[in-house]
Amino acid sequence: MSFHRLIAGAGITALAAATLVAGAAPATAVERLRASPVAAPITSLVDPPTSYPSQPLLPTVPDDPTDASIARGVTPYDEIAPILNSLMAQSDRISAQVVGQSTLGRDIHLVTLTAKESPGQTAKQAAWREQIKADPDAAAENRPLMNQYKVPIWFNGNIHGNEWEGTDGILNYIEYLATAPWPEVRDLLQDYRFYFTVTNNPDGRALGQRANADGFDINRDMITGATPESRIIRDLSSVIQPTFFIDLHGYTSVLQIEPCGPPHGENYEYDLFLPHAYAAALEIEQAVVEANIPGNTYLAPDGSATLENTGSIKIPYRDIRSGWDDWPPIFTPQYVAYQGAITNTVELPLGRTNNPATNQANSKVNIEVADVVIETAVEYVAGNAEALLKNQIEIFRRGTAGEPLVTVPADVDPASVPEPNEWAEIWDETDIYTAEFPRAYVIPVDETQRSVTDAATLVDHLIANGVEVDRAEAPFTADGVEYAEGSYVVDMHQPLRGMANVLLADGSDISARVPDMYDISAWSLALLWGADVEAVGSTTDPALAVELEPIDEALPTGGVPAEGSYLELATAGVAEYQAVNALLDAGVAVSAFDDGSVILGPDAASYAAAAAAAEEFGVTFTASDGSRLAAEESTGLDELRVAYSGSQDERVTLGKLGFDDLVQVTSANLTSGTVSLADVDVLWVGANLSFNAAQAAGRDAVAAYLAAGRGVAGKGTAIAAFANAFGLVTSTATQGTSGSNGIVSVTDADGGLLSTYAQDTAFVYPAVWYTGLGANAVVEQQYAAGDPFISGHWASTQAGRTIADAAGKASVVSAETTAGNRVLMFGTSVNFRTHPVGTFSQVARGLFWAGTEGAEVPVP
Repeated sequence: MSFHRLIAGAGITALAAATLVAGAAPATAVERLRASPVAAPITSLVDPPTSYPSQPLLPTVPDDPTDASIARGVTPYDEIAPILNSLMAQSDRISAQVVGQSTLGRDIHLVTLTAKESPGQTAKQAAWREQIKADPDAAAENRPLMNQYKVPIWFNGNIHGNEWEGTDGILNYIEYLATAPWPEVRDLLQDYRFYFTVTNNPDGRALGQRANADGFDINRDMITGATPESRIIRDLSSVIQPTFFIDLHGYTSVLQIEPCGPPHGENYEYDLFLPHAYAAALEIEQAVVEANIPGNTYLAPDGSATLENTGSIKIPYRDIRSGWDDWPPIFTPQYVAYQGAITNTVELPLGRTNNPATNQANSKVNIEVADVVIETAVEYVAGNAEALLKNQIEIFRRGTAGEPLVTVPADVDPASVPEPNEWAEIWDETDIYTAEFPRAYVIPVDETQRSVTDAATLVDHLIANGVEVDRAEAPFTADGVEYAEGSYVVDMHQPLRGMANVLLADGSDISARVPDMYDISAWSLALLWGADVEAVGSTTDPALAVELEPIDEALPTGGVPAEGSYLELATAGVAEYQAVNALLDAGVAVSAFDDGSVILGPDAASYAAAAAAAEEFGVTFTASDGSRLAAEESTGLDELRVAYSGSQDERVTLGKLGFDDLVQVTSANLTSGTVSLADVDVLWVGANLSFNAAQAAGRDAVAAYLAAGRGVAGKGTAIAAFANAFGLVTSTATQGTSGSNGIVSVTDADGGLLSTYAQDTAFVYPAVWYTGLGANAVVEQQYAAGDPFISGHWASTQAGRTIADAAGKASVVSAETTAGNRVLMFGTSVNFRTHPVGTFSQVARGLFWAGTEGAEVPVP
């Protein structure tokens, strides 16, 4: 289904709505975005076959002698499809499909092992899987289901490209299940479905790097979905609905298997998750110890790795009580757990060295360890299948019923809880994290909504992550607030209520509870994706007093009035800036007013491009007589060539906004002259851009760019250092405590650059604030006075860098110089891992403000 929107959107006048035209064909003049959209629907490639086996001939690729896997002594990517094709030629137990492509276009394979199934048998399994989630009460009483449902077990390999051996362990187990004597594997294949994503990061595997080819860590992307590789896991998680999931990583010197230590994700049914997650880890520990693999390492009493078999591996819940947590849902196992699964990350022991022989010896050990891990995990599931399935059903039942989360008290008596109960010997006050669910989240669509297009993007993203979203069929009141017909409602009485809440809740400030964090500590889409979202009621309240219609995508929001008038567009959201860039690409004149809204002329070419942009991006134009052009100041916008310093965060964010003429600059390439600023329209400083004594040529190139009156925008301490160095605006940039990150309250200056479509929250990692400002500086935004911190972790361990020090300080500063340069400095993390989507529109507003001017729309 399309995510394009072309009907009357909320917030436009009745007259404008009555004159909208629908069904306009896409104009070839509007260039499609090169980068992936902010919200991507579930791909049909993950649809399961209608019977088993399903054995298409997988496409193969030429041998690649540069594949980094070869030097590691593991299977290169180009051999994977031939291996799978060969096994399918030998066995009717194995099925395979291409479920998507990596960033560089390499196929990602899902392999399924199970006994043969007729179409009727496969359909029955699918119906049971759906009942488990949609009607868990009935599933629990369905004896045929409980006795005959094939419990899904899923292994994911190689999400980090240079952590290779999980793939090889997976291939070994696939071969075993496909070719072992039938009596040996009959019970497994008749009672279970085994799923394997052989390599989740084939580009990283071949290139020998942790990240994907775009530079993103896939295992930090499960909420944002910026990478095609993470979206494949997202999509498969709802299709497979695993009961047990393992993600195979490396390397931690000694084999490490989750569950994690505190802080624990506060939206999990942890009383159901932890017992089996820990018991499975203990069984794997025992099996690895008993295997006594030569060259393997074990956990020493001091926490280090030793070749002596001490009888222990490392289990974070037991052995790392701080610093290896499951707080954020950005990691693959932590994300998949919201499907009611027991999940474990497995870190294989022996890492990379500079010695090829040592690397290959390490790989041999790691593959043997992976073999034991996979075999033992399967044995654990086989020995506890009924309990695991009941667990999954109970998680969905609690969600559907809207029951409060169960809080396990500190220092619980192991004898007082059901087996497996080894976990209870460790559990204490530091483990207790429990969210309180609202009755629903409401996303308004009327004139009270800050951005109707950002709201539609958010709804589409929720649905793509398996969250059930409804649409109100009439106006209604909740918590004393009136909401319009058509408002979106996320009823929290749903099976994936944990997923819904982890995406939409504000989160918690855990600064006082934890000394430090392994990674990101806050991520609320409700606060960071540009749309207004309201939590209403409590989970035990009655349902909202309104009829709700389930939807599978956001309703259309785009439209254009009848041809012949000037067209105005309010640039509240990301989609509007995508549209503006598409219009400029098409050669259409666009003028911007001081409030950020834009106007097009009444000519036929502008109308055709606007109609295409409305369909493509879901934006709503309104009719105008153009008189504003005479009454107000306006500026013609230019099709900007953007130079940027920084990483994939810059490149992909700019691409998502439609800035498709990009050039990356560094001190080195400016000095060497391989990159020129001569034809650059605006500079984004996303990372340090400074020049030493030997780089005078690079500094001179920047000075020449600035002497021409060109503008600069950027973020953090990097833009402040750049502005100071080149005499643009004076400031002192202070950075929050090391590692601090989270969501903060901010206040936009009245009448300022960001005030028209104001947002009162932002993300920081860490926060940067600007003081000691020069006379030409204008404070556009401040961190809220008092306590600006909403959620996350910000330890007060460094004087002058605490939350209190940031309160009331400048978070966004603009300036203009006598040479005509415009400068905009963001102290907030406006594009961190491309996650805080709401601030993308601020980035675009800043670039157009600072950038060169283009053709103006003629005054009537």
